[in-house]
Amino acid sequence: MPHRPTTLAMLRDALIVALVAVVTVQAMRRWIGDRYLVPTDSMQPLLYGDPEDGDIVFVDKLASANARRRGDLVVVADEANPGHQLVKRIAARGDDPAESFLDIRNGDVYLGPNRQQVQRVEKDPADPATPRVAWGSLPGTEDAREVLDVRALTGDGPWQLPPLAAMLADARPAFRPRARRVRHRDPLDGVLPQGAVGTNRPMDCSFLDVAGRRSMNGDDVAATDCGMTVDFAEVRGVVLCTIDAADVGVTFLLDCEERRVTIWNDAQVGRQQDLQAHDWRGRLTFGRLDGRYFLLLDDVVAMLEPVGAASALPRPRTYLHVAVVGEAPASIRSIDVFRDVYSYRPPEQSVPGGESKWPVYIGKGEWFLLGDNAFDSRDSRQFGAVKASSFLGVPRFVLGPWSRRRWITP
Repeated sequence: MPHRPTTLAMLRDALIVALVAVVTVQAMRRWIGDRYLVPTDSMQPLLYGDPEDGDIVFVDKLASANARRRGDLVVVADEANPGHQLVKRIAARGDDPAESFLDIRNGDVYLGPNRQQVQRVEKDPADPATPRVAWGSLPGTEDAREVLDVRALTGDGPWQLPPLAAMLADARPAFRPRARRVRHRDPLDGVLPQGAVGTNRPMDCSFLDVAGRRSMNGDDVAATDCGMTVDFAEVRGVVLCTIDAADVGVTFLLDCEERRVTIWNDAQVGRQQDLQAHDWRGRLTFGRLDGRYFLLLDDVVAMLEPVGAASALPRPRTYLHVAVVGEAPASIRSIDVFRDVYSYRPPEQSVPGGESKWPVYIGKGEWFLLGDNAFDSRDSRQFGAVKASSFLGVPRFVLGPWSRRRWITP
């Protein structure tokens, strides 16, 4: 007769299996990966933060601290609160002499080997790792669309954008300085040329969270580094992409038939670039980043250069808009407006005879950490640089809630 295990033996085996499972899970959490609840808004909109409903992220503990570089996301132990963690972005590493001193000016990070030689960190708009903060979109939620002027569009999607004019000569007067100043002085009827689609208010440092809701953090701070992505289902003629500031307007003209890009600086014709070798598929991105004006076609740089006086930092009231010139309307699938991550440094109190703590020094084996949502983040601006030895891992994936599951792209 086959041997039947006793109840005691079955209970023993079940306990052994449970013990092995617990030990295995704890070992995996200790050395391989763990989950972390994002409790605050400090990394919005990349990570949704809330003490109860925040993103639950998988933290890769196999990642090496030595392999971390400036711009990487990391989870570190919170030395001020034992048992708690922080997720931030590395702004500087003290092990790199070129990053030993850090300053924050006009929303950008400056790094250098000493206090006298800090320089702005210039980002590449064509680099997929360059962070972009969502500001407006079509299609999207009501909050996502409220900052867009889409009166020129017709249909339910893809949307039709009628031509602003049949000839460039007829469209050009609307892009001259006088016409721009008139629109900016009286924005009630819109600051875009009639027939263009784009933002209906100046770009600021508010943002859209992962649910498409608008957070007003930073809405009183201008965002001069911004851009727009437009996905065309069909377009002919000439596409006009404009970064429209209060004191200067820079427009990229993409001739879809001649396959050529021309740049206007306040309607004055500038440099041209031939695109015969590039097979454009209808997606373009344009804007300004770190003083440079750029146009990307399917993530390939078509033109990236300062444009005379336009390369200087303009007065911070920036709009973005797109129009078409020709005989046929364009068909648009989507529009996404974004801005650069804005690094904020609260103004220091003036102390007679006192010395500013900025630029700050980052020692060897230390990291200076910043939250993407600089207006609601406790980071190295308050508690100073942290030891790289406090590194716990790299956030890779949002595990929950179920509706927000996604890979984390820096």
